[in-house]
Amino acid sequence: MNRFMLNNAKDTYQLIMNSYFSRYDLGSEWALLMKYIKDFKTKIGREPFIFELIVRILRNLNDSIKNQVLDVLYQKDNQWFFHTGQYLLYNFSQWIENFDFRNERSLEEFSLLWWSKFLEFELNGWRSKKTLSYPKKILLELTNNCNLNCVMCGIGKEPYDLEKDMSIKLLESLSETVLPKAELIRLNGLGESTISSSFLDYINILSEIPAQLEIVTNLTSANSQIWNILLEKNTNFLISCDATSAQLFESIRRGAHFKIFRKNLRYIGKNVSNPPQAQLIFTLMELNIKEIKKTVEFAAEMGLGGVIVNVVKSDSSEYGWVSQNIDKIKMEFEQAHVMARSRNIALKLPDHVGKFAIHEGISNLSCQFQCDNPWNEVYVRYNGDLTACNMLNPYLYGNCV
Repeated sequence: MNRFMLNNAKDTYQLIMNSYFSRYDLGSEWALLMKYIKDFKTKIGREPFIFELIVRILRNLNDSIKNQVLDVLYQKDNQWFFHTGQYLLYNFSQWIENFDFRNERSLEEFSLLWWSKFLEFELNGWRSKKTLSYPKKILLELTNNCNLNCVMCGIGKEPYDLEKDMSIKLLESLSETVLPKAELIRLNGLGESTISSSFLDYINILSEIPAQLEIVTNLTSANSQIWNILLEKNTNFLISCDATSAQLFESIRRGAHFKIFRKNLRYIGKNVSNPPQAQLIFTLMELNIKEIKKTVEFAAEMGLGGVIVNVVKSDSSEYGWVSQNIDKIKMEFEQAHVMARSRNIALKLPDHVGKFAIHEGISNLSCQFQCDNPWNEVYVRYNGDLTACNMLNPYLYGNCV
């Protein structure tokens, strides 16, 4: 029988991990699941079925809603789980884990709302069809190679592989079909676009498209022709910068030369059409907490218009440094906010670091609570794989090759 709810929970877990995807940020969740399975087996004498996990998940619901949800889920097959169900359950678990429920009552209210919406969609979701549209934003990973071996990313430790550059044929195909319908084309992904030997060819193809061009770059290339061409195309620059001193910068972005980076940055700052077209992307980690305010000042000095602060991606079990330093982080955020206002720098701070909320008066709403990217953009990887998330969500939704 091909019923999702009747599957062995441990077998389903192993199938997901070995055949479908492996997320970098689910270590603690998988550990909790395996502990539950082990405890269940110790107590009952066997491993649990999926329906026994689901009943536990639904324990805060009233019997009426709970029974309706169970009735629907008992009809679902394995294909539904792998196409839809795993996303539904993962997202629900993340809301429960990350949301600041002040009391048990608020948790019950949230669960009721979530599963009521689930039932509403199951009953009515496909009856109200929206007009299909093309994505407003298309993100292109021109290469999966990088010239730096940053401490928070493993891409640059591998040798350059030409097979991991997007083919000219694929980009030409995209430029003849979907790219002209986009409002913005951003060059970024797991790699540094400007180091590809085909980069100038890529730009020549993209220059025929009316969409606004944007690039995420480490800005370390010494080839000034690249920066001049991008400036001629009125490109937006999102520039990775995690420290303002040569020693710390080069220790984080291993292989980079701060002198070249600073020279390029000043050149970009002087030649963009207006300051907001050039902004720094700062990745917060334990090494550079004290650099946040300095980076805002650095951006102003270089003639840029903004700083975007992100938090290093890691397994939630590795976020001990956040707990130990949250007061310092909040103080740096406050000081950086004051500095940004005085220097006319647009500063985007996250509304949470780990599980700690950041004051809404200085932070920006993050995708933890709302995200419209799946409805507005598509991310095309170097090999044509398609996903909806520019934060490198491991789920793939197709391939355009």
